[in-house]
Amino acid sequence: MGGSRGVAGRIKILAGQEKAQISISAEASEPVSPRPGRRERNKQEKLARIVGAARKLFRERGYADTTTLQIAEAADIGTGTLFLYARSKEDLLVLVFRDEMLETARAAFASVDRSAPLLDQLMQVFTSMLDYHEEDRDIAGILLREIAIPNSPGEPTDVTELLTMIFSGLADLVKAARPPGAGADEAAALLIAENLFANYYLGLLARIGGRTTKKQFLDRLRRLLAITLNGAA
Repeated sequence: MGGSRGVAGRIKILAGQEKAQISISAEASEPVSPRPGRRERNKQEKLARIVGAARKLFRERGYADTTTLQIAEAADIGTGTLFLYARSKEDLLVLVFRDEMLETARAAFASVDRSAPLLDQLMQVFTSMLDYHEEDRDIAGILLREIAIPNSPGEPTDVTELLTMIFSGLADLVKAARPPGAGADEAAALLIAENLFANYYLGLLARIGGRTTKKQFLDRLRRLLAITLNGAA
């Protein structure tokens, strides 16, 4: 009896060791993302300080009354270093608020009531995006102008991810609203999405510029979106 218990114990130990070896082998086979080097980490830390300082100053003092020197001092860097990350104050503004706009758009699509008619879904998305820009219309006006026609020299701050996500999200709503069996032409859906966004963007420029009230903007946008959807059907 004692011998059989000893054999059983050894079998359990060996089985446990084998499981441990399998676990270690599995962990070793999983790809591990390389940790950024010191230089890259320093670069990321400086960028985070610049973005944080610029956002705080833009919000507190306003865009016009904030200088690049003040931003550099708040970020504890030299102005020369600042211009390695952004070529102008306008470019810096887009850099600072690009991620906020991206998160706003993501949240807008995530909160859409997919059981509602397509027109209502689109209005939900665009109203959420409008509400974000309504928080500071002075900054919004500069942001919208810089996205459309950059004022800074060289390559503008990249907003491709933002626009791609918006167009893709709108196209997904369009495709999901099609009747069963109608097909899903990705290229056509993206073209419709760009047209829908153009209606929103042009109206937003007028709203931020003070040429319309919020209600006028939303009422006109609903009519324009309805015309676009009916024409695309």
